[in-house]
Amino acid sequence: MGSLANMGRSLFVILVLVGGLVAIVPRVSEVRQPAVDAAAVVGYAVKSTGTPFWFPSPVPDGWVATNARYAGSTDSVPTWQAGWTTPDDRYFSLAQAKDATSGWLASATNKAKATGSTQIAGRTWTTYVDDRKQAIMSSASDGLTTVVATTGSMEDLSGFVTRLGPAQPSG
Repeated sequence: MGSLANMGRSLFVILVLVGGLVAIVPRVSEVRQPAVDAAAVVGYAVKSTGTPFWFPSPVPDGWVATNARYAGSTDSVPTWQAGWTTPDDRYFSLAQAKDATSGWLASATNKAKATGSTQIAGRTWTTYVDDRKQAIMSSASDGLTTVVATTGSMEDLSGFVTRLGPAQPSG
């Protein structure tokens, strides 16, 4: 049986060792999403479906595509979607689906309420605003529904929308 003093000395030695480990083990202060090739993903989606999905062109300098996919989404609607971060930590997302359902639209706009409409790049866009971001949506005559969103301002979003054009199919 040890004495209280011996247990105290043992605890002190253990705390010194743990403190030393904490001091020398590096800690990550920020996690950045690795860049993805969004152009390749949309190119594949255009080639495999023949749907004229949109892509921002040119992508501004410093913007990093952090996610891109073409897969089934809400209500099993095949969806092309991608997201970009900017050097000033704004986020832009683009989601498109052919023959989108009302459930898909509610999910894509985070169930935000429509607040009006605006004209951008020759199209009428329905505006939605939620607590975290602003979104605008448009439905084309060919059944392609587009939702773009940002953590920035509506002016930022307008600039993003003017960059959207038909994506090129992958080679």
